[in-house]
Amino acid sequence: MPLLTIQINTVLKTGGFIEFTTALAGANNPLISGGMGGDLVVDRNYTKCNLTVSTADNKIIMNRVANDSTTNNAVNIRTIDTQATVGSITGSGYVYTGDFSGCVFYLYRTGPDEITGVHAYSGAQAVATTKGFFRKKTVNNMVVREFGPQDYYTRNPATQLLRYPTRGELDLSTGEQSLGFLSCVERNTAITYLFSVAGAAGGYRVKRLIRTYRADY
Repeated sequence: MPLLTIQINTVLKTGGFIEFTTALAGANNPLISGGMGGDLVVDRNYTKCNLTVSTADNKIIMNRVANDSTTNNAVNIRTIDTQATVGSITGSGYVYTGDFSGCVFYLYRTGPDEITGVHAYSGAQAVATTKGFFRKKTVNNMVVREFGPQDYYTRNPATQLLRYPTRGELDLSTGEQSLGFLSCVERNTAITYLFSVAGAAGGYRVKRLIRTYRADY
């Protein structure tokens, strides 16, 4: 079934709505997490969803489904401090991740028919240094650090399709509260949208479509 890339583009361009619902009984079970070989930074942390678009309501709908679903067409990657969280889709489908205000988004080709999105935490971390005579004084400095997936994908080879740091992209003066990415993944092409949102009942109101990316592979 063809992806709804054109309809998604219209919703994002015209200030539409992104709604999150639960489509199936039992879908509120825990997130899919772990399973990355004990890596200290990179971890799975996502839910399975079915994405649809209502053109009449100018709405993208993310229906969460059960973890054991084999018919989901989307994943929703969550944010975890000091982690790079990932979620994968096989074949055609969608990769969504939100709550960005300075973190970094990656898109990787991790298999012949698999695309993986990464929400890499980036924020201020305390770094201890010693100063003074005999270096007896410890000073904690706040340094921005990205918890990226590069080391993991060096050990587990994959092709990076996109890297986008979001620090400085959010415009709080206009009511924007966070940023989101939505990738429409075909078998040989991924169209990725970066947009800003403000919270609303049941989801997010799109404030601004910031940028569109195309990756061919």
